[in-house]
Amino acid sequence: MNAKNKPLNPVYREFFPDDATRDDGIADQIRRLLSAVEEVDGVPAYSEAFLRSIDVGEDGYRHLIAEVDGQLVGVVSVNPSYVAELAVHPDARRRGVATEMLREIGRHLDVERQLSVWSHGDLDSAKNFADGRRARTVRELLKMSVDCTDPDRRAALLTGRDDAKTTVEREGLTVLDYPAACEVFGAEHVDTEWLRVNNEAFAWHPEQGGWDLGKLEEARSADWFDPTGVIFLFDDRECLGFHWTKRPEGDPHGEVYVVCLADAARGRGLGGPVTLLGIGYLLDGGADAVDLYVEGDNVPAVATYRRLGFEVVHRDVVYRGMI
Repeated sequence: MNAKNKPLNPVYREFFPDDATRDDGIADQIRRLLSAVEEVDGVPAYSEAFLRSIDVGEDGYRHLIAEVDGQLVGVVSVNPSYVAELAVHPDARRRGVATEMLREIGRHLDVERQLSVWSHGDLDSAKNFADGRRARTVRELLKMSVDCTDPDRRAALLTGRDDAKTTVEREGLTVLDYPAACEVFGAEHVDTEWLRVNNEAFAWHPEQGGWDLGKLEEARSADWFDPTGVIFLFDDRECLGFHWTKRPEGDPHGEVYVVCLADAARGRGLGGPVTLLGIGYLLDGGADAVDLYVEGDNVPAVATYRRLGFEVVHRDVVYRGMI
């Protein structure tokens, strides 16, 4: 696999993570391949949801692998929304592996639906591959970050958090973290409201929308989940919005993981305050920087984050028309 000019003739086959009769170590091989790809590219090829589908299996996901002489050289995965992620081992690139994997996986898909493919990091190699297939960009996801080691910037964000709390309380709203909200209203009611607001805010979103309790519980099973890092705005028993923060143990970066408002809260100027409440929580916990992800075409949100000191540090794009 190291001879650069050696032609490859991979064997392509589907991989089923939830098949209990198989124990061929493919999931571990995929993890090693993804690590090799990340080491060369500087960015992960697979996102959190796709990694989970490899490890434990997810309904509706399909996986196809490419092997040469028993060695894994590529993998492609497709979720129920017909969005794909793929990776080719650095030593096997530019030999048609990605093209053939997409062609092979396409034979198992509905020909009436279009496949979209993530390119994490918007790398030149992926751009050239997409250009060669006349694919078009249909989505851009920006990672923005603010450095909070500067004392003045940190103080300004914490002051903004204090002002945000004053603003929402002046509106007659109550700020509660998840454990406190469960104590006041009961966990069943809080989870119902959590899901309602999430699904109202993300009705359009292919990954974040349409959640049920099982999906929420699965997300909360992550080892980084911090119940006190989920901050709600309640108007009596009705949730108007929440900010779900993320900060894995030992990570100096915190993340604005999910921020959303209920339909009834739109136009009330609550988006900025609920964002600042979560940022303040992360800074109180010692975060040196705060990251977030935002759609590239959400111009008002990007402008708001820039005013808070955030800058774009990374781009992911989705291409359509790859097969």
